[in-house]
Amino acid sequence: MSVAPDRSQTPRASVVAQLRAVLVAVGVVVAAVLLGAVFTIAVFVPLIAVGAVPETATSIVVIAALIPSQLAFAAVGLLVMVVLLGDVSVRLPTRTDATWVALGLGGSFSAVVLLLVASTVVDLTPVQSVVGEAATVDPMVLVALAVLSVLVIAPAEEFLFRGAVQGRLRQTFGPVGAVGIASAIFASLHVFNFIGGGIVVLVPVTVLFVVGSVLGYVYERTGNLVVPIAVHALYNATLFLSSFVVG
Repeated sequence: MSVAPDRSQTPRASVVAQLRAVLVAVGVVVAAVLLGAVFTIAVFVPLIAVGAVPETATSIVVIAALIPSQLAFAAVGLLVMVVLLGDVSVRLPTRTDATWVALGLGGSFSAVVLLLVASTVVDLTPVQSVVGEAATVDPMVLVALAVLSVLVIAPAEEFLFRGAVQGRLRQTFGPVGAVGIASAIFASLHVFNFIGGGIVVLVPVTVLFVVGSVLGYVYERTGNLVVPIAVHALYNATLFLSSFVVG
């Protein structure tokens, strides 16, 4: 636990240094994904061997599939922050932090509404997600994901994308560049959550980029990872529970 570094200065860096920073950031995410695959295989192979994994996408299966990969995200993010950045940037939230949580939620949901309206205007067919497919089999998947978002997903992804990736990029690009590039990487990784392809995928990916930018911005303003974790957790949980109630 430490006080976040000064984010007010934008360092000047050569093109080589910038390229290196981006490659390191992408490499960190790739390492997290690969480690997540290893963790998931380590959990699922024994379960499949004893016939403990049902064929349908139940809420239990979804949780079992996500927890190992998310723990890998958290582990890699924490390792990078401690070893490479020397800064964890986690502390008890203040009243100001709580205000930024509220502002972050407002900004995130506003982005979703605006982009959904825009997709309707240009008459884009809604894209189906992997989560939506699983929820048609077992609606309790949405409740499980809401709980998992608060306990595991939001902390793990924020440690990786905001803490490690954005933190590393900030050293070279400064706050603005770090938020933009980290958000682009964050959104790009989530492309695999959607079924199909083409231009329709641009809407959810753009939403994720904007939400990632909001998360990155509140982190830069507060220097406390607890703030984007809270925004991310409440945002995800609200979407999943709303879908459960409506669906």
